[in-house]
Amino acid sequence: MHLEHQEKEHVKVYTRYNFFNKTYCVFRGASLREITRRKPNYRSESGSTYYYTKHGVYRMSNHWGRAAKCQWRLVSDFPPEIDDLRLGYADWADFRENLDPDVDAYYISVDFETKKVSYMHKDNPDYDQVAVLRSADATRKLIKQIKNLLETYKWAKYYDYDDLDEFREEVITRLINSNISLNELRRELV
Repeated sequence: MHLEHQEKEHVKVYTRYNFFNKTYCVFRGASLREITRRKPNYRSESGSTYYYTKHGVYRMSNHWGRAAKCQWRLVSDFPPEIDDLRLGYADWADFRENLDPDVDAYYISVDFETKKVSYMHKDNPDYDQVAVLRSADATRKLIKQIKNLLETYKWAKYYDYDDLDEFREEVITRLINSNISLNELRRELV
């Protein structure tokens, strides 16, 4: 049998009934005012509360990152308001399938001005197709190394450079955009 058209990539649609099943999402910080007078639709065993809306979900929690089989990050300027609890909001369209840990599904993003490093899912519309995709573990390990490069300066004393911030950005960008290891890069820079 001859197929006349190629199969289109299946995009999973997330709702209140399946968003908690192996997903990746970046929640945006929200003020507690946004959920006043609302009762939680769900309370997890770990104490997180969820408030569903037509377009998305609010999550109040004192733990972000790995949640069961999900990777949920919170990006927020709001300080914890009660008992280290922070409120985040995500549209249903913000959820992505959290692929198996061995799948190269994440890339690293760095804001050099604020010295913040984070990871993003390959389905992020802002993905530039330049940063190397890595597994969850490889991404975590590289983020730890990058944080050290961003926050310290002793590592740079063995190299010849004019401006530490420029050199730091050059080294980190090379790590993000290639598969070179930090040790290989160090040998190359000497």
